[in-house]
Amino acid sequence: MLARHAENLFWAGRYIERAEDTARLLDVTYHALLESTQFEAQRAWRDVLSVLSLESSFMDAGMELSASGVSEYLVLDQEQPGSIVNAVTHARENIRSLREQVSTELWEAINGVHLELRARDLRADLEQPHTLYALVKRRCQYVAGVVTETMARDDGWRFLQIGWMLERAEMTCRLLDVRFAREPLTQGGYHHWLAMLRAASAAEAFRRAHQTKLDPADVLEFLLLARNLPRSLLFCLRRVEQELGRLGSGDGRLSRPERLLGRVRADLEFSDLHEIAADDLHAFLERMQQGIRQVAEAVALQYFRNSYEVSFTVLDFHPAG
Repeated sequence: MLARHAENLFWAGRYIERAEDTARLLDVTYHALLESTQFEAQRAWRDVLSVLSLESSFMDAGMELSASGVSEYLVLDQEQPGSIVNAVTHARENIRSLREQVSTELWEAINGVHLELRARDLRADLEQPHTLYALVKRRCQYVAGVVTETMARDDGWRFLQIGWMLERAEMTCRLLDVRFAREPLTQGGYHHWLAMLRAASAAEAFRRAHQTKLDPADVLEFLLLARNLPRSLLFCLRRVEQELGRLGSGDGRLSRPERLLGRVRADLEFSDLHEIAADDLHAFLERMQQGIRQVAEAVALQYFRNSYEVSFTVLDFHPAG
């Protein structure tokens, strides 16, 4: 397929995942702070911005560090490229530019989400933020379901999935890094770690695996290494590795993205997390994030353009096309 089509699909996947992750993180934080002090609330909203790597830009904008200020910035700020509205718009534009490469149902789904958000009074919706966040999550999951049920498992599907899973993998790393930096393994109560699992849409799965026990070390291991959890870091990396393998030339040689990803995945899969947690968890998670960025850049260089230098982070918005 054309390189620009592959790039558009790659970014469409990242944008859709980004919108859902942002909505879930906002929703969990908002509900966890209903009875918190002002200091605790400000610290939590600062953490949200840190997870999304938007703390500096938020402060530069001079907005109030509060539920309303952060929500407005991350949901509907047209000047902020990381807002939910902008993420959905970019995903829609990328899909629109290659309608012949995707199913009609997918185009109708993402276009419908875009039009629905434009038609709503989002500022008024933020008076009842849970309803809005739930709507965004459901619509993004709806688009994901349409992708799964209507797209052929060809190269277009693979680039869409690679972008989707790389975005999810980096978000999981950032979430763990910020939350564990704030509350080490020996600190934080039950509700703190439960909120963290909910932010990764993993609370119910964790309960089934660990019953009533909620040990922070188990939370860390679950979100990093669970093989059957769609948002665990290992699950995401293995999915990307699988799709990259199917994009291979067929001569048995590994591409550069495959080699880089294999190193990152092996570093994660064969690490002793107890030693990591006791030593320097931040350095380990930073190494994972850096590896994910290198894989994304290698994918761009391999498949999109001959000289394409870009650092893929949760912050970087480069609408393709």
